[in-house]
Amino acid sequence: MSYKVLFLDLDNTILDFNKAEENAIKRVLKKYDLPCDKEACEAYSRINRSFWERFEKKEIKREEIFEGRFKTLLSCFNEERNTKAIADDYCRFLSEGYFTVDGAIDILSYLKNRGYYLCATTNGAASTQYSRIENSGIKPFFDEIFVSEETGFQKPERQYFDFVLKNIPEKDRSQVLIIGDSQSSDILGGINSGIDTCWFNPDGLKPKYKSKFEIKALEELRNIL
Repeated sequence: MSYKVLFLDLDNTILDFNKAEENAIKRVLKKYDLPCDKEACEAYSRINRSFWERFEKKEIKREEIFEGRFKTLLSCFNEERNTKAIADDYCRFLSEGYFTVDGAIDILSYLKNRGYYLCATTNGAASTQYSRIENSGIKPFFDEIFVSEETGFQKPERQYFDFVLKNIPEKDRSQVLIIGDSQSSDILGGINSGIDTCWFNPDGLKPKYKSKFEIKALEELRNIL
């Protein structure tokens, strides 16, 4: 099947969020003289992921994520700090994480040269994502950028993808392919929206939802597109 439009997830699909997150959490923990070992970083990552998953399920509001994840982390340390200050510093450090996933620039160049209409689709915070997009050098590849904070909806909601389709030239869902690493937002979002999906699964995880395509490396998109 041929496609004209690609909805590309950013975090851990194009931008290396894990590396950016590790860098940011280490910096903020050191700044506030908190435990900064491997266990602390892994604890934050689990807590952060759980907050975003709860947000995607509409169990919490978006604004509850930013301080809430640090309140939870501090409770693990039996520590008390100014969580607003920590959250603000963390977001600033995260926005400076300009790392890309292996092969991301090459595949974006390939897809752009092939004439695909490329849309960045992300649930991240707008200020953070725009900073990372700009400074990582990937902005010129995208025709459109859709951050959930600005749309009023988030993946995997059908309304998010409806919003994107209303704001691009192509309206035919059969001409669109969603590419992303997240089963809970990208793949489920495609199912909710009637759009084909390609699951980027570099770690060989077991799927929860069925996608039309599955790849372990971005380079494999050349075999599909």
